[in-house]
Amino acid sequence: MSSARRAAATAAGAVLYAAVLIAAFGIVSLLLDEDVIVTPGLGQVPGVVAVATSLAAVAGTLWARMPAPGVWGTLGWSALAAFLGYLGGLGVASVVASGDAVLALSAVGRAATTWPGLVVIAAAVVAAAMAVAVARGADQNARWTWEREDEE
Repeated sequence: MSSARRAAATAAGAVLYAAVLIAAFGIVSLLLDEDVIVTPGLGQVPGVVAVATSLAAVAGTLWARMPAPGVWGTLGWSALAAFLGYLGGLGVASVVASGDAVLALSAVGRAATTWPGLVVIAAAVVAAAMAVAVARGADQNARWTWEREDEE
């Protein structure tokens, strides 16, 4: 696999991950009438940092796993990296924002055991599957039958 294809697949996967994660957070939050981070006093910064660290973890995992054989390993490692990146970013940013480790632990524990953690994992699996499909797709562009010169 060429490095250009690997880079394009990683970038596409990372962009899709961010888009799916943000959209899913918004939709599920709207449907449940509940904030993504309900811990009082944290503000928006821990959520932004958590998404950014999760995005970096997914992009790094996609880059590292792209040449590896098998799809399931890439999907699993991407989901795990996204989940741990999200929780780690949320924890560190929550401690910095509030100065209270117990409050930060509360936010991390809730994110890990309720719907935000599931949304992070699902978004990572969708993005990794698309990135693998882009990276391992056909080496030539798709063509209509009448565009193929060799079959005439």
